[in-house]
Amino acid sequence: MSELKRSKNTLLIAAGLVALAAQGALGQAIATTPQAQLAAAQLPAFEVASIRLSNADNDLRNFMISATRFRVENGTVTALIRFAYNIKSDDQLPKEPRWIGVDKFDIDAKIADSQGEAMNKLAPDQKFEQYRMMVQSLLMDRFKLEVSRQMKEIPVYALTVAKNGPKPTMAKVTPQTQMQRMPTLTGGSRGELRAGAVSMAMFTDWLSGRDDIGGRVVIDETALPGSYDFLLSWTLDEAHKATLNGAGASQGESSANALESSGPSILTALQEQLGLKLESTKAKVEALVIDHIEKPSAN
Repeated sequence: MSELKRSKNTLLIAAGLVALAAQGALGQAIATTPQAQLAAAQLPAFEVASIRLSNADNDLRNFMISATRFRVENGTVTALIRFAYNIKSDDQLPKEPRWIGVDKFDIDAKIADSQGEAMNKLAPDQKFEQYRMMVQSLLMDRFKLEVSRQMKEIPVYALTVAKNGPKPTMAKVTPQTQMQRMPTLTGGSRGELRAGAVSMAMFTDWLSGRDDIGGRVVIDETALPGSYDFLLSWTLDEAHKATLNGAGASQGESSANALESSGPSILTALQEQLGLKLESTKAKVEALVIDHIEKPSAN
C-alpha cells in the first residue's frame, strides 16, 4: 500500500505517487457555480466512502492509496483539496472558511471491482490522476464543494541545471518495464530523500510547498528528459524552518544562507549532490477560490 504522510506543511511521498504535469493541473474538472453537480457527474467516483471526524490528538496526516482503496487519517479539507487538485503551494489554497484547515477527518473510500480492473490497465500516472479526480468528486458530493480559479502572481523557484551539470543517475526503465516500475519518492522528514525512476516534473512536485524553501511553487526548467534514481541528504534547522514559513519575494536566494549554520540546506544539497539549483523568480499560477462548501454529515 502506498502511503502519503503530511505533517503540517511537509508532504512525504512514498511508493505509488506519480507527479502530474504542472500546466493545466488545476484547470481540470474544477466545478464552478452553478455547474458543480454536472461536473461531479462527469468525474470518476468511489463506490462507497465513509467520512467521520478524527479523534487523533496530533498533527500527523496519513494519505494511503492501494489498488482499490483511498484512506485518510487525520486529514483536513485543505489537505484533501491540495491532493485532489494537485496544488503545490499554500499560496494557491483558499484560506476561508477557517474550519477547512482546522477540522480533521478520517476517510475510507473504495472503488468498484470493475473500476479497479479497468484502472489496473492504466499507466501509473494515469491511475494517480484517476484517484485525484475521484477525490474531487468526493469533495463535491459529500462536502458540496464548488470552486473557481484565478491567476495569481507569486514568488516561485525555477529548478535549473547548475553550472557543472546534473548528477542524478538515469533510471534503468525500458518500454517493457515502465508499466511495472512505479516512480517512488520515499523519506524526507529527517533530511534524506530516496528517489527511484523519478522524473524532474515529479521531483519539482515534491519540492513545491516545502517549508524549507519558503513554501514556494517549484517550476521544472531543467529540460532533463526521462527518469532518475538518486539520494538527497540535507540538514533542516527547526528555528530557521519557522523563519522560512511563508517566505516572500524578499527572501529569495538568502534562504539558503539562513540555513548554513546548521549544515547544508536543501538548496545547497540540491546543487552539491544533484547538480541542480533553485533560482528565485515570480510567475503567475492558478489559485483556487471556494465558492461554496459545507461540513459533511456524520456516517
